[in-house]
Amino acid sequence: MEFTHYAFSDGSRHKDGRYNSLAITTLRKEFFGSLNKQLKKILEDSGIDKEFKWKKLDSAKYRFAAEKLIDFVFKNQNALRIDILIWDLEDSRHKNLSGRDDSENLVRMYYHLVSTVLSRRWPISNSLWNWYPDQQSSVNWETLKDCISNKKHACVSDLFQQNPNFEQVNLKSPEPSESNKHPFIQLSDLFAGMGAYSFGHFDRYKKWQQQKSSQILLLPEKKHKFSNSENERFSIMEQFNKICKGCGLQIAFDTTRGFKSYVPGNFINFWLYEPQHEHDKAPRKTIC
Repeated sequence: MEFTHYAFSDGSRHKDGRYNSLAITTLRKEFFGSLNKQLKKILEDSGIDKEFKWKKLDSAKYRFAAEKLIDFVFKNQNALRIDILIWDLEDSRHKNLSGRDDSENLVRMYYHLVSTVLSRRWPISNSLWNWYPDQQSSVNWETLKDCISNKKHACVSDLFQQNPNFEQVNLKSPEPSESNKHPFIQLSDLFAGMGAYSFGHFDRYKKWQQQKSSQILLLPEKKHKFSNSENERFSIMEQFNKICKGCGLQIAFDTTRGFKSYVPGNFINFWLYEPQHEHDKAPRKTIC
């Protein structure tokens, strides 16, 4: 059977370590060639020599590139989708858990994201997926490959809900890849970074927004100092939020203190993981 769909993914971690995220961009094979060329041209025209990374977004050059990438997604919303899973290490699943195994937890979250997107957001029948995650992720690829191959591996036994539909999904083992060779991995990095950053920096963003408004209105206000990266990233977040509101995409921001989608079926889906019950806990390291 010839493969029919592509998936590209990357992750992000907020600098204070609280919010982590994974993003996966998915599309049908028939659109890949044309869209991949468009992405490459966007990056070349923006002067991005090696690769776009959210952590590099601290200048106008990278902000302009991010704006073009976001515009690209909205223009091609009928051909692709981006799902972003965000989790809070201060929630009941993770906080104060002695011996917490964050690497193993990343495997579970990756499995949770991929199994949900491929089985619930796309047709299952007659589909075969090629999946290219960023090889720089700290995930244990052998364990994840085992999970993907077996579908019912013990590594996902602690997740709140098994997904029987995923058993029917045809997915080749992930092929960890260099992100600089895959523009769609770089696109995933943008949304993974923005997702985690929106929660981890929400209070700072509001101060930035208020200060900018006071300057426009010429009102006296206590001055806060913002780094170049904060200024550029907050600008992207503000523009993205306005675009979402303008097209009725139903992605909350202020009320949820970070980007969170109300309609997961939409082509951009920010998904904040919420523990489902008291036994929903992150894995612990095995002590031999």
